[in-house]
Amino acid sequence: MTAAVAKVQECRAEVLAQSDDKAKWDKVLGYLEVLSKVWMEERQASWSQDVALSAMRSEFRDFAREIVTHIGGEVKQLRDNVGKFCEGAIQSAKAAAAIEGEGRPRKFPDAYKGKKDENFDNWEASVNSYIYLQHTLIEEQVLVAFQALKDEAASFARSLARTAGCENNLVAYSKVTPLSQFLKLLKERFADPMRGIRASDKLQTIHSRQWRSAKALKGTMDDLVAVPDHGVTEPQLVQLFYRAIPEALHRHFFDKSQQAGMTYDVLSREVVLYESKSMPVTTFWHKDLEKGKKWKDRTISGQVKVEPRGGVQLCRAGEVLRCCRGWREAAR
Repeated sequence: MTAAVAKVQECRAEVLAQSDDKAKWDKVLGYLEVLSKVWMEERQASWSQDVALSAMRSEFRDFAREIVTHIGGEVKQLRDNVGKFCEGAIQSAKAAAAIEGEGRPRKFPDAYKGKKDENFDNWEASVNSYIYLQHTLIEEQVLVAFQALKDEAASFARSLARTAGCENNLVAYSKVTPLSQFLKLLKERFADPMRGIRASDKLQTIHSRQWRSAKALKGTMDDLVAVPDHGVTEPQLVQLFYRAIPEALHRHFFDKSQQAGMTYDVLSREVVLYESKSMPVTTFWHKDLEKGKKWKDRTISGQVKVEPRGGVQLCRAGEVLRCCRGWREAAR
């Protein structure tokens, strides 16, 4: 900047040194020509830089566009491949399930004969499940249920067809009769009306037996509760179960048995879980199972429940079979 100022001052001094006006203007015009050339050169350089910068920007935009397009294409291809892979996996799973289903056909329900010792409710549940899983047509459902009947029950079903005006044509009867109505008529004819009453009586007196295992108690009560029309309410079931559990568990579950809204299912699960965790278990072995001491033709080995008094309970199906002291001597 200092050199440029000095150059201008030098030019001005040269102009002023001229005595003739014409000479002065000649000097001024000469310097103007030099300045115009310099300005044009600067202008040209600046324009070249602008052109180069514009070209760089354009190339960068094209490059960025190509990169984005390429990445987008790769992502789309990857997504398509993942979709095809998932679709193929699903189809393979469906095909495998279909093959497995064909290889292992569903078991047809056991025949119901209408005898007193048979459980109609269980048979009805099996028939409904089989018909649902087989996707049986509505007009064929009664026909399928008839195939699971024998003896007196089958004869009664034929009489229903004759009453409906279908003679012995069960195919025609199946088309005009809903499955629910057919099962209802069978239940009214063969279901034991006293079964619910007997289940209610057993539930009401469940606490009269001495239960040493809450698990065995729950198993028995579950079977009784599953009987339709037993008539025992949920609060009653809770209290009956609480009264029947071993005395050692009473104090721990008294508060829960009094809670409002407590159900038999919840309480029984908690009691069985607590009992399984709190009961001490000892495992012992003897070298020769064949020569081991036996009790009622059963080898005394495996797991036994140790009582606090030092005895041992030999259990089978949740029922206490024998309690003895000195079991170590007996197992030698």
